[in-house]
Amino acid sequence: MDEAEARRLFGLADAQGHADAQFSLAFMLYKQINKGYGGPNDEVEARRLFCLAAAQGHADAQYRLADMLGSGLGGPKDEVEARRLLGLAAAQGHADAQCRLANMFYKGRGGPKDDAEARRLYGLATAQGLADAQCRLASMLVLGLGGPKDKVEARRLYGLAAAQGHAGAQSCLAHGLYEGRGGPKDEVEARRLYGLAAAQGVADAQCGLARMLYEGRGGPKDAVEARRLLGLAAAQGDADAQSYLARMHNVTQGRPKLEAEAQRPRVTKARKGASENASAQVEDAAALAAAAARADAAMAALLAEEESEAEKARSKKGKIKAKKKAGAPTEASANASVEHASAVVKAAAVAGAKTKAQVQAEATAMTAAEAEAKARAAARAEAEAKAAQAEAEEHARNQAEQEANASAAKAHAATEAAAAEEPPDDFICPITHNLMIDPVSAADGHMYERRAIEDWLVGHSTSPMTGAELEVKMLFPNHTVRRQIRTWQEAQRCRPAGPAARP
Repeated sequence: MDEAEARRLFGLADAQGHADAQFSLAFMLYKQINKGYGGPNDEVEARRLFCLAAAQGHADAQYRLADMLGSGLGGPKDEVEARRLLGLAAAQGHADAQCRLANMFYKGRGGPKDDAEARRLYGLATAQGLADAQCRLASMLVLGLGGPKDKVEARRLYGLAAAQGHAGAQSCLAHGLYEGRGGPKDEVEARRLYGLAAAQGVADAQCGLARMLYEGRGGPKDAVEARRLLGLAAAQGDADAQSYLARMHNVTQGRPKLEAEAQRPRVTKARKGASENASAQVEDAAALAAAAARADAAMAALLAEEESEAEKARSKKGKIKAKKKAGAPTEASANASVEHASAVVKAAAVAGAKTKAQVQAEATAMTAAEAEAKARAAARAEAEAKAAQAEAEEHARNQAEQEANASAAKAHAATEAAAAEEPPDDFICPITHNLMIDPVSAADGHMYERRAIEDWLVGHSTSPMTGAELEVKMLFPNHTVRRQIRTWQEAQRCRPAGPAARP
C-alpha cells in the first residue's frame, strides 16, 4: 500500500468517526512531523482532525492539538486550552504531555505558576524514562524549587538523562562532578561529559571544557583547543566565554581588543515555534559560522603574534650575549670594583646585625604562632568537610538501598501479577514475545512493539512475520489495542491472589 492510498483509506475511516484514523490522517497532514506523506501538508485540516480525535479521549491527539494551540499552528494561539488538553493527556499517563504541562506550570503559561505541581509532573514523566523531564526535575532539586533541595538525587537524575544523550544533562552533571556537588569530585569524568555536550553545541559545556583544558584539569593541558572552544561559545553569545577569552587575550594588561572580537556580530536570537521560516534559520546558521570563523582567525593571529614576540626576545638575548663576550676585560674590572664596594658595605652593616637579628627572631615567633592557629583552623575545617561528605555518602547508600528494596518489591509484585493470568496472544509482540507497551500496525497487517519493529526495519525491508517485501515502512499507533492492554493490566491488578485462571 502506498502513502497516497493509505491517506485515502484513513479519510474513509475518519468519515465514520474512527479516532485512530483521525489521528493518523492528521499526523500525515501535520508538516511539523511529516513532509507531505501521500499529499500536501494542511495544518488547518490536521488541527481539525486532532480536535475530533481528542474529543474522543485520544491522548496522543490531545497532546498534538495542545502543541498546535500553544504555537498557533493551523489557527489562533490558545495557551489556556493547550494547558487543559495537556492535563487530559497527562492524566492518561502520556509522558510527553506530563513534561510539557510541567513546563507550563513552571513558566506560568496558560494559567498561574505552580512549582510544586511542575515538580510532581516532572516526577511522573521521569518515572517513564523521559530524559528531558529527568534533566528538568534535577534542576528543580538543585535549586529547591517546588520542594526541598536534594543534590544527591539531582546528580542521579542528571546521570540517567545524560546516559540517553541529553546534552543539557551531560553539561549539568559535568559541572556537578567538577565541583563535587551531590557526591565525590571526578574531574576526569567531568571532562568527558563536557566533551559530549560540547560536541552537541552547548555553549556552557564548551566554556567549561575550555577552562579544564586550559588549566590541565582532568587531563593534559591544551591551550589551543581551549581557545577554539571559547571562540565557539563566545560566538553564541556566552558571556562567561567572552570574558574568559578576553582574559586569555590579555585585555586586562592594556592590550587592545581584537578587531575580530570588536566586529563580531550578534547572532540573532533563535526563533521559537513552528512559525519560524527557513530563511531566518539559514541566516542564523550563517552568522554563527561566520562568527566562529572570525574567532578562529583571531586566535590564529594571536598565536602568530606571540610567536613573533618570542622570536624577537630570542634575537635580543643573542645580541646581549655577543656584547658580553666582546667586553669581557672591562666587565671583569667592573666586577672587581663591585666586589670591593660590597665588602665595605658588609663591614659597615656588622654593627647593626645583632639588633636586626633580634627583630627577625620576634617576627619569626609571631609568624609561627599565627601559622599554628591557621593550621588548627584548617584541621577543623577539613574534619567538618570529611564528616559532611561521610553523611552525604551514608544518605546516598541508604537511598540506594531503599530504591533497591522498592525495585525488588515491584519485581516480586510484577512476577505474582504475571503468574495470575497470561495475556491474550493479540497482546504479545511476535518479535519480542513480550506484552506490548506501545503497539503499532505495519503495512503487513500485523501489530508489533514500536521499538522492536523499528529496530527490525533498520536492517530489513521485509515483514518479520510473512517475509514479504514491505513497500511502505510507515508505522501507525494502534491506540485501541493499547487501551485494551491497559484495561487487561488493570483487571490483573484487581484480581485476588490465587492460582492462574487460564488452564
